[in-house]
Amino acid sequence: MSLTNNPNREKKSTLIDRGNNITPQNSVNMNEVLLNDKDNKTIDSVTFYANVRINNHIKNKLQALSILGLANSQKDAIETAVNYYIDSLPPETIRKFKTQVEVLEERDKKTK
Repeated sequence: MSLTNNPNREKKSTLIDRGNNITPQNSVNMNEVLLNDKDNKTIDSVTFYANVRINNHIKNKLQALSILGLANSQKDAIETAVNYYIDSLPPETIRKFKTQVEVLEERDKKTK
């Protein structure tokens, strides 16, 4: 604190020119924002990253598929395997699966 109260320092009372005052061109009230926000919300789906814990053997298999060019990435290898598994399910199970996925997708849209 002693450096800021230095008695040897000259006190200058010059003001720094900050330029013109900046003001918004249009003013908006909160009610307009809330009404527009409700009207424009038509989100079909959201995408975000999620993690799944796997062991090293599964990771190595996914990486081998990617290295061999059978998948563009480990993520693509997982997606291909899941889609193949889903396609092999009975029709009634696929219908239940799709219903459950829709419910989970709706939850994701509401939380994000």
